[in-house]
Amino acid sequence: MEAAAAAQSDAEIKTLLDILQRTEQSFIAAVNGVSANQAAFRTVPGRWTIAEIAEHIALVEETLLTLLSAPEFSAQEPNRSIDDKIHRHATDRRRPIPAPEFVIPAGRTGVPESIEKFRKGRAQSRELAHKTAPDMRNRRVNHPVAGNIDAYQCMLILAYHPQRHVSQVDEIKSHPDYPR
Repeated sequence: MEAAAAAQSDAEIKTLLDILQRTEQSFIAAVNGVSANQAAFRTVPGRWTIAEIAEHIALVEETLLTLLSAPEFSAQEPNRSIDDKIHRHATDRRRPIPAPEFVIPAGRTGVPESIEKFRKGRAQSRELAHKTAPDMRNRRVNHPVAGNIDAYQCMLILAYHPQRHVSQVDEIKSHPDYPR
């Protein structure tokens, strides 16, 4: 029988659930109620609009939930220094992280639809965190950007991801040509 890796602590689960809740609220507050013109405003060619950001957030939530639905068992001891890096850098927009092709927005949904998809995904994320809490450190996934990490670390990335884009939305809204 394979030895199990150390489980995450109750404090880690509480932290994860707090981040999931906080970033959901922050993201929805940032994009909710924008007009069609505001949602479509582009600061410069090639940069995402608020509508595209909202679509991307919903796509990432869905993609990472799919990834987390079938993690591989691992007896590998968790590398908690990765947790620290995620906590420190996940929301830092000074270091651009190109989105994988499959989560690049394509104008399939508007902001209200993206919010609804995100809310449903975030509810599933919270449910997954509760359901798999005792076992996340014993499971590994191949994250499309971070590589081979444990499921708890993938959940941290999922939890923080919207906050990174709240900063991007704030940048768009502060542009002098942003529709008022």
